[in-house]
Amino acid sequence: MAARDPQLLAHPAQRSADDVAFARRRAAATFDGDIAPEGFRAAWRDFTRRYGWRAYALPILSVVTIMALLTVHNGPRSSPGHSSGGARTAGRAANQAPPVARGDTSLKADHPQGPVDNTVLKAAALPAGGPYTVQGDGTFQVLPGTSPVVGSGPLSRYSIEVENGITGIDVNQFASLVDATLADPRSWSGHGVSLQRVDSGHIDFHVTLVSVMTVRKLCGYDIPIETSCYIAAGATSPVNRVVINDARWVRGDAEYIGDLTAYREYMINHEDGHALGHEHAHECLSNGLAPTMMQQTIGLKDAATGRMCQANPWPYPPGAKDAPGVEAPDTPQNSEFQIGGD
Repeated sequence: MAARDPQLLAHPAQRSADDVAFARRRAAATFDGDIAPEGFRAAWRDFTRRYGWRAYALPILSVVTIMALLTVHNGPRSSPGHSSGGARTAGRAANQAPPVARGDTSLKADHPQGPVDNTVLKAAALPAGGPYTVQGDGTFQVLPGTSPVVGSGPLSRYSIEVENGITGIDVNQFASLVDATLADPRSWSGHGVSLQRVDSGHIDFHVTLVSVMTVRKLCGYDIPIETSCYIAAGATSPVNRVVINDARWVRGDAEYIGDLTAYREYMINHEDGHALGHEHAHECLSNGLAPTMMQQTIGLKDAATGRMCQANPWPYPPGAKDAPGVEAPDTPQNSEFQIGGD
């Protein structure tokens, strides 16, 4: 505790008189409105003589206190961050509903242009295998994660998403294979385009794992074959969406029996090819391989020669100088649905 003034302790009468004088000056400063400069200076002398160094510290402490209060009131507010490590639905506020699947959008799908050859139904049937999700809830979540730009040329940014309600599939493995496939030099990024995975901001197309019934809602189900598709954004669709059928992801296709990974790579390359502007191809490459843009889930027959192509997941396989192949609109004369699978 600070020491008391010995003179004030020794002469209480003098201390009392000083207190009265100080109180009178303070009252004059408070109620008179204007006090003479000499009166103010006298009051200040009495105040500083009475309180010493504390008389000078008090105004400074007052200013510091006011500034601290203003800083707390007006300080920076936290905002939602975006990082590749946190679990979240990217590009969407926490209280905003996820996008809902629509069934009336323009799309690039494996659809017939006329009567379907009966052999197609058998050849394109879903193989036996493990369980898959028949019905999700029609909404999608973005899987967090980004990648560096791969390839050279015009840049397209993609996200990886999964329909809510899908179970039994390792979604991290799904995302890893999508990234690895699109970064492979045999894929699209090795030839005139560049690709980058993002989970927020501008996204050119959304690569999405979708349950069977939602696929049918999005892609149609004109014939009973499980397929995937690409939905182009338009008046009724807010985004460009690559739709990967989870039944095909789990079980694959008869043309790829024994090599499920290769069929998954084919699905990714084929549907992402549509997202990048490619049409279907209907003739074998010069080395006998099927173009990635051929509807290989439906059949492998060359529409021009009738010979069978060899299943191939890559747009630019080694040794195929004419890759990615001749592309053309689907017609009854070239569609795998009409020309059959054998």
